[in-house]
Amino acid sequence: MILLLSTAHNARTDALAAGEALSAVLLQATISGLATCPVTHLTELDVTRDLIRSLVDSDGVPQALIRVGVAPVTGSTPELTPRRPLSKVLRVKS
Repeated sequence: MILLLSTAHNARTDALAAGEALSAVLLQATISGLATCPVTHLTELDVTRDLIRSLVDSDGVPQALIRVGVAPVTGSTPELTPRRPLSKVLRVKS
């Protein structure tokens, strides 16, 4: 399923409210055992925002799309990916 998060206007306060709402949706979906993927690059430009707005029956300003679904159940846990030692990626200078 794809959810559309919109605001009434496009002011900075609307962007802040959209971010807070996005956080709440992602947390609730996780609590409910759902997988999510926020998609915001499609709402960054007016041309794609207008395209999204034309696909739904709303005058709101699209702020984010959220893909929501169920992760496929597999019989085994995926193998852990190898990690480099911290000493190879972090240097502390005094």
